[in-house]
Amino acid sequence: METNHEDRWVAGQFATLNPQWQPDFAHGRQLLDAGLNKRTRSWLWMAATAAAAAAAVCLAVLAVPQTRAYAQQLWNRVVLNRIDVVRLDLSDLPLQAHMTMNGSQQKVQDLDEAERTAGFRPYLPAGVLQTAPALSTVGLMNLEQTIHVHDLEAALRKVGASDVQVPPEWEGVQLHAEIGPMVVADYGDDVQVLQAPPIGLSVPTGFPLEHFAEVAFRSLGVSVWEARALAQKFVANPGWLLDIPPDEPVNIQEVQLHTGRALLVEDFGDDGKVQRVTVMRSTAGRIYAVMANSRQMALKVADALP
Repeated sequence: METNHEDRWVAGQFATLNPQWQPDFAHGRQLLDAGLNKRTRSWLWMAATAAAAAAAVCLAVLAVPQTRAYAQQLWNRVVLNRIDVVRLDLSDLPLQAHMTMNGSQQKVQDLDEAERTAGFRPYLPAGVLQTAPALSTVGLMNLEQTIHVHDLEAALRKVGASDVQVPPEWEGVQLHAEIGPMVVADYGDDVQVLQAPPIGLSVPTGFPLEHFAEVAFRSLGVSVWEARALAQKFVANPGWLLDIPPDEPVNIQEVQLHTGRALLVEDFGDDGKVQRVTVMRSTAGRIYAVMANSRQMALKVADALP
């Protein structure tokens, strides 16, 4: 895949988080990229990491207690089993983010080794592709986001949302998240299948998630009523929000596979032609992202997954 447009988009996603963004995240992304044989957009995982600073709004990650402070608190866990798209740049949210990654991508010999390494049995598309894939696994990515009232208030002032008050008790509230592990099936005919267990989000018990989501959307310049509607929809029917900036040249549409609803994203190059097609689908037990060079192939492979 051509890298000029993709590199600009990725760099822009990370740059918008300065000065709050910490080097650990960039290092984690470098580890992930270093193991990939093909440099693809990988919409599913790029969106999850780029949106990490908006965890309560755009990220659902199954959290696991790992520190003493974490274990001393009670947490609500939200599992997101649907995927939605918002034409916003959620990486603009002013949260302090820190990411650690449990190892880089590593090659595995077969499905049995992939299962032992990732902790779940990966599925492969049956009867569609003639070649056997090169398999690899990516370890857990742990995210921690901290709310600082002053930063959130500054973002609200910047977009003219002077009517919004940020509760002082939000200062220092931490949101914990975990992505993966994931399995990557890389085929020789420019097809890649990524899959991982369900994603979820963990927030302190009693934290007003809907209120925070509304304030977060307002800090991005979203109108009062739109921010409220987005926040209510998120809490009523939690979904992972795939953030695609408004100026990103893509075609997004919902498609119906024989296994259910999916999202299709066509990524255009500078010449206006489709460079990569990604089909994303979530189930109760798995999230899939299928990437191919053509719409027909991406849909065919996605439809062959359980």
